[in-house]
Amino acid sequence: MQTVATVAAVVMAAGLVALHAVALYAVSILFLGAQRAGHTRRGDVGAAANAAAAPPRIAALVVAHDEERVVVRSVRSLSEQRYPESRFAVFVVADHCSDRTAAVASAAGATVFERRGPKAEGKAPAVAHGVSAIATLGGFDAVAIFDADNEVDPGFLAAIAARFDAGERVVQGVVDALNPDASWVAASSALGFWAIAAVAQRPREALHLSAPLMGTGFAMELTAAVRFLGDASSLTDDLELACRLCLDHVRVAHEPLARVFDEKPTTMSAAISQRHRWMQGRWSVAHRYFAALGARAFGPGASSFAERCRAADVAYQLVAPSLLFTAVALAVFSGALTLLLAAVALSVHARLAPIPFEGGFRTLALASFVAAALYYVVPAREIARFRPSAKVWLCYALQPFYLVLSLPLSISGWLTRRRRAWKRTPHGAA
Repeated sequence: MQTVATVAAVVMAAGLVALHAVALYAVSILFLGAQRAGHTRRGDVGAAANAAAAPPRIAALVVAHDEERVVVRSVRSLSEQRYPESRFAVFVVADHCSDRTAAVASAAGATVFERRGPKAEGKAPAVAHGVSAIATLGGFDAVAIFDADNEVDPGFLAAIAARFDAGERVVQGVVDALNPDASWVAASSALGFWAIAAVAQRPREALHLSAPLMGTGFAMELTAAVRFLGDASSLTDDLELACRLCLDHVRVAHEPLARVFDEKPTTMSAAISQRHRWMQGRWSVAHRYFAALGARAFGPGASSFAERCRAADVAYQLVAPSLLFTAVALAVFSGALTLLLAAVALSVHARLAPIPFEGGFRTLALASFVAAALYYVVPAREIARFRPSAKVWLCYALQPFYLVLSLPLSISGWLTRRRRAWKRTPHGAA
């Protein structure tokens, strides 16, 4: 029994060390990004875009599958952009719709591309269909991708255009929450997205790394969109796209002034279905691209130091949990190790043969629990920029219970990563 307890303690300790490495990397990115941002001042990108002699012509592409309840909101918010009317147009891909999505989108002012076939296959093929149709029309410099449940800030296109004028090829905006107060599930999801924007995207932009793509609220030069969005095949097209862009030496910029409000799931069943699909896609993409990213980062070749850093960082983003989840995992592991040591100490055998390095294990468990609390508090200061309500802040305290779901979903996602069974997330509850 003593041998089993010792092995278990060693495994838990190794897990704690690995989690600390993940968390310290995330905190280092946040700290270095904050330091770099403090020494860098950027102008008013919206004003710069409007002042441009010939701002880029942007196609705003909304992807919809049976979204008649929400697509009008998205189309109208795009139609009301503070951007020259002659320099943008709104398009909707009505993907295998059985409702009135196409009709209501057209009535709201969008040009509709209807896509039909045996069954809906997910977002990636629908995006490819829309990008191809826009390229065929001609006359556009870039395409911006949105989900049908999004409401787009009036300054989105102007902010994005300024980044294109500055030489960027791919720009990700901020994906905010449309309905954070709808339920505790929606609040928990909103907190996760706010944490990504504050802890992952903002500091990486300051460090000139590639920011995480969110699947919506991003824009690409049209030539790049035709190349990279034409054949995406995973359930998480944003992750696959991020990997392919990195391997082709293309950085993903982040623009905090380009904001999209995304409807979050309000029920646990919808959230579980969505998160499980994300986990499936994540592990599928990791299986296909992690080694290639590692080779780009550390292998021989002509890649610059900056490109190697981006490749290593994208590989990290692909497999590492969020800082909030890492904090919860540290607390769970440290608690489990503490309980194990306490159980062994109470046993008769332990008095005769205590676990080797027991004092070190106890110190590690205590230090990890304290660190977990600190790691959990770190994002709160940045999340406060989004001005959560008191109700949402209460959900922040309850976030560990929501994040614990990630473990079984991640395991299930790994086991089912080869399956392709896309399921629509219901919208219209905001």
